[in-house]
Amino acid sequence: MNLKKNDKIILIIGVVILVVAGAGIALYDSDANDSGIAEDMDYQTYSYTWIELTDEKPFDGDLYAGKKTPYEGVHTVSSKANTVLANVEILIEWEDDNTYGLLREKGLDLLSAEIATSGGSPSIKDFVGNGSDSFFFSINSRPPSDSIEAHSAQDAKDIIEDEISGTNTASFDVVVSVSIGEKMFRPLKFFKDKGNDFSLTARYTYYSYELETGDNDPNDGSDDDEDIKDTGDSEYGHNVGNFYVNLGYGRGMI
Repeated sequence: MNLKKNDKIILIIGVVILVVAGAGIALYDSDANDSGIAEDMDYQTYSYTWIELTDEKPFDGDLYAGKKTPYEGVHTVSSKANTVLANVEILIEWEDDNTYGLLREKGLDLLSAEIATSGGSPSIKDFVGNGSDSFFFSINSRPPSDSIEAHSAQDAKDIIEDEISGTNTASFDVVVSVSIGEKMFRPLKFFKDKGNDFSLTARYTYYSYELETGDNDPNDGSDDDEDIKDTGDSEYGHNVGNFYVNLGYGRGMI
C-alpha cells in the first residue's frame, strides 16, 4: 500500500502519541503503587496499658439538713481529663449538735441519707445521734490493654481519647433529712434544735492510659533507642480532681 507523504507524517505522529500515552500510564501506575506502599509503611503499632490511680476530695459548702427542709443536692465527681472513672465511695459523717443528759444522752436526732447515681435507685442509711458510713458506686470497668495502628503517637492518643471521651464523670443525687429527737413537751429544746450539718467526702478510683512508643516511630521526633511511655494524664502523679456541687437547690462549683 502506497501512502502519500502527508499520510506517513500523520501515521508517525499517531504512533508517537500512542507510545507517549503508554509510557505516561505506566509511570502513573508505578507512582500510585509506590504511594500506596509508602502510606502503608507510614502506620505504626502503639501498645497501651492502664494505670490505676486514686484520689479524694471533701465537698465544701453549706451541707445542712433542717428539721423542716431536707438537704437536696446534685454532686458531680470528675477525674482528670482523658481518664476513666472506675468507682466512687461517698463518705458521710455527722454528729448531733444539740443533746442533753449526764448519764445518758437524750434528744438524739435521727439523720437519714439517700444517695444514688443520677436516675438510679437510692441507697438509704440512717444514723441516730452521730455516725459515719460510706456509699459505694461502680461506674466503669477497667478498659483492656491493647495496641493500635496510627501514623504517630499523637494520632494514637487522639484515637484512645475519643474512645473514652465522657467516661471520667458521674453525678449523684443526695437527699439528707433530720428528725428532731426533742419532744414537743420540751418546747424550748424542741424549737432550739433546728437541724444538723454534715460532711461529704468523695473517694474515687480512676484509670489513666500509658502509651508505649519505640524508636521505630518516624513521626515522634525522638532519637532514643528505648521505649518511651507517654500517659494520657498530663498531671500523672498529682492527684487533683474536679468537683461540682449543687448546694441546697442551686448549682455551684467547688
